[in-house]
Amino acid sequence: FKSPETPTKRLIFISSEIQSNMSNKNASSNTDHQPIRLLARSKQAVELYTLPDTSSATEATKIKKGGTILHEGKTTLHVLSPNGQVVFIHDVSVGLLRSDLTENSANYKAQTFLKEDSKAVQLAKCSPRGSFLVTWERHSGVNNLKVWESNNGTLLTSFSCKKATLTGLQWTHDEKFAFHLVTNEIHMYDANTWKRVGKVRCQGVSSFSLPSVKGVAPNIIVSKDAAEKYLLTVFTPGTKGKPSRVDLLRYPDRMGRESSTVSADASAASTGGNNNDAVNPPSGPALTSKSLFNAEEAQVQWSPRADSALVLTQTSIDSTGESYYGSSHLFLLLENDPKRPGNGSALSVPLPPEAAKDAQGTVPIVSCSWVSNPTITGTVPFTVISGRMPALASLHHGITGEPTFLFGRAHRNSVDISPHGRFLVVGGYGNLAGGMDFWGARA
Repeated sequence: FKSPETPTKRLIFISSEIQSNMSNKNASSNTDHQPIRLLARSKQAVELYTLPDTSSATEATKIKKGGTILHEGKTTLHVLSPNGQVVFIHDVSVGLLRSDLTENSANYKAQTFLKEDSKAVQLAKCSPRGSFLVTWERHSGVNNLKVWESNNGTLLTSFSCKKATLTGLQWTHDEKFAFHLVTNEIHMYDANTWKRVGKVRCQGVSSFSLPSVKGVAPNIIVSKDAAEKYLLTVFTPGTKGKPSRVDLLRYPDRMGRESSTVSADASAASTGGNNNDAVNPPSGPALTSKSLFNAEEAQVQWSPRADSALVLTQTSIDSTGESYYGSSHLFLLLENDPKRPGNGSALSVPLPPEAAKDAQGTVPIVSCSWVSNPTITGTVPFTVISGRMPALASLHHGITGEPTFLFGRAHRNSVDISPHGRFLVVGGYGNLAGGMDFWGARA
């Protein structure tokens, strides 16, 4: 669960369960006895704490004071791998460090591992399965967005990126492909060779999003011979006289008319894949598109099955003057439209009539999130907090978007859901005089 950060220490719970194996029915049984660990970074050090097992009266009494020190000194950032087994720590005096947190590790101490200097790194993140590490440093005329192999620190490729952001480079959930945002285009790369295998042109595109995890419902049989397809959203801000737009695309067959892919022969012959795009004809049109009025930016949250996405659009200034935080709207994008097989759909999420409206009759969106368990039989639902304070928290159907359950109105601004989707907490944090309400999905 989230809690307000203090200026002295940051805490992160480490789960030993591998997120990329969410579809494995036996995953929970393999992690029943794994300890819960806590990573803490302060001004003095980065420490690892192991919480006691309270299920046993004997173990519960074995509480140790202090944690295992991974690195001493002032640090600027830390990045935890998706499976919680590795943490990367940045110290400006030595650069990026790597600490192995597995139980069989003889030494948790963070050690240098990159083959090149990394003292100037300011941002870092892991790929969905933790095989790659991408870093950003201030632009100084050379490529400053770098991709490293997370195990041995080998530099694999690099790009130029003037903005301080890592969202312009993303991997598919299985790490087979990487997508890179450049001016008016998105380039696709084979993540093993880093040769370009295609591109899609989107005039004015400012952001895109790929799902980092893809689970499978227990009643679905996936053919091993079926070619994997990957969804992504593309957001284009509006210009004068033209609204903003969000497109739901699918690689490689529904990337839009202004797209091209490289054949296997051409890709193999390429020395970097820079100009071998016009080999195959463009793919099919986008699955669905939605024109967005009053939208300056878009935040995307993917369902745990990666077949639908919530798009929360926002403006920095509310033209009605009712909100200091601007205006917001929520949309649901579906890969498969129940009424039009083979096509996607985009709809505005219907909000409960009980939500408090502003003077203009609109309902502001406070937050939204999916129920995190992809192994739910049937449709995966999502939650929404909407309306003026005290806001209304509600549960919605994952296909129609209709509200199915109301948690009630209170001073709340966040919904956090346990990894297995059974427990849910509706909380009010930050400057709200709120509390925390805990719910169970079933008795």
